[in-house]
Amino acid sequence: MNADEYWRDLVNRVFREQAELHGDEERFYRLSCIYGETMVDGIESYFERRFDEFATDMDALRGAGFGKLAAEYERARKLMFGSLPLDREVVETTTLRLLDETEESSPVLREIGSIYGRIIPQLEQLADYKYAFGLAAGLYRAA
Repeated sequence: MNADEYWRDLVNRVFREQAELHGDEERFYRLSCIYGETMVDGIESYFERRFDEFATDMDALRGAGFGKLAAEYERARKLMFGSLPLDREVVETTTLRLLDETEESSPVLREIGSIYGRIIPQLEQLADYKYAFGLAAGLYRAA
């Protein structure tokens, strides 16, 4: 099975079968979600979809050698949510406020844009890392 086939199978197992992942599969899945959610729709999207996984996701980044990238996500978290807990209500309220693009939210949005600009090259490195990791872990074969 190649990487694309493996990813489709993994997503199916997680979402349809409610499979609980462990070890290498869990790490691969977390890193893939961090990459995908952020690259597709930005940092705000990552928090909207993964707020309840934030601490564990950041541990996975650090464990993979991406401490600098985790620190950028932590900056974004603090900028967007301050010291509030990351729960659905806080995330939805904050995201809606940011989407309004008011005078009050403009400085936050500009800084999030700066953070996003800094993390894009790191996310590209993460993509390379997770592909190599999946190969080395035997999750799939090279195409």
